[in-house]
Amino acid sequence: MYITSSDQLKTFCESLQSSDVLAVDTEFVRERTYFHRIGLIQVGGKAGFAAIDPIILNDLTPLLEILKDPKKIKVFHAARQDLEILVRLCGQVIPPVFDTQVAAALVGWGSQISFAKLIQKALGKHIHKSETYTDWCRRPLSENQIKYAIDDVRYLLPAYEKLLERLVQLKRADWVAGEVNNWEDPATFALPDPQTRFLKIKSLRSLSRRNLAVLRELAAWREKVAIARDCLAKSIVRDETLLEIARKMPKEIKELSTLRGFHHKEAGKSGAAILKAVKKGNEVPEADLPKLPEADGYSTTRGIEELLSAFVQIRSEELKIEPSVLADRKRIRCFATHFGQKLNMDENFLLQGWRKECIGEPMLKLLNGEVGLKINPSGQIALIPIE
Repeated sequence: MYITSSDQLKTFCESLQSSDVLAVDTEFVRERTYFHRIGLIQVGGKAGFAAIDPIILNDLTPLLEILKDPKKIKVFHAARQDLEILVRLCGQVIPPVFDTQVAAALVGWGSQISFAKLIQKALGKHIHKSETYTDWCRRPLSENQIKYAIDDVRYLLPAYEKLLERLVQLKRADWVAGEVNNWEDPATFALPDPQTRFLKIKSLRSLSRRNLAVLRELAAWREKVAIARDCLAKSIVRDETLLEIARKMPKEIKELSTLRGFHHKEAGKSGAAILKAVKKGNEVPEADLPKLPEADGYSTTRGIEELLSAFVQIRSEELKIEPSVLADRKRIRCFATHFGQKLNMDENFLLQGWRKECIGEPMLKLLNGEVGLKINPSGQIALIPIE
């Protein structure tokens, strides 16, 4: 069903009331805008499936109320961007959420599995992603485009049921909730702090702390303008140009026009605001100048990360989960660094939720010398207790 009228939407949402589990997906475009441009919202339940047109419909209230219902599980595949859109529309987070991509990783079907591969694995069906590059905001949509969009939720519910069955068999049913609990936190979907955006700019370490203060103000100004204009920040002023402005700290608009990559129209439109940002950064008190976090370097004793990585490999083979799902290299390094610096380990990522028992506590025992590693005659690595 393709829903383009308020009456259709109301009737369909009433039919969803009988469903405890909803399949949800969105189609969007985000190439030149700050925010996603939503083209379709697909929803399915016991009573059927529909593609809802948010461009034609001015009021999505009946749908948004359904999505906000905490008694209904919302099933997505690779939920992050869909949730960014829907949380913004709803004005709040919409738990509980189940992500089939996350669940697939936890049952050993592979991390970052595509939707097509998930459906093939779970249902034995081959689906064709023929509309991947469709402009979902262009109207009219073809029948094939609408069918393609609805199929994304039509197959999602049976895939969810297969995954749930497998999770229960493996006694991992509560693992998924632990992986997506940050999606119940409104802070996850808050707009980034403009005052931290300068940290994303490459080569900023070439600047002095005073110039960094200027760059911080410039990047904050650009971020606010990008939000207001709903455009990409780099389309206003490129990173390289922003860096050069921070380095030279111009005092007059004509100085901006001489910078390579700075469009003369933007100089006329924003020149005064840019100079104001430069002045503000230049007047920051010495004690408040930004300090960059230390560059990520190899800070653990030689061999510790390799030892932990070998253990992660053992556990991944035992659990039939990809090593990166258990603990990627960054998590391993963080764990080893915190241990080596004798920091409080209680809040370490690998000591939270299901990972605590599966990977975190055994890694602590390994580092504390309570267990060791050996190579079996078969060539496999195994743990051995140390008395």
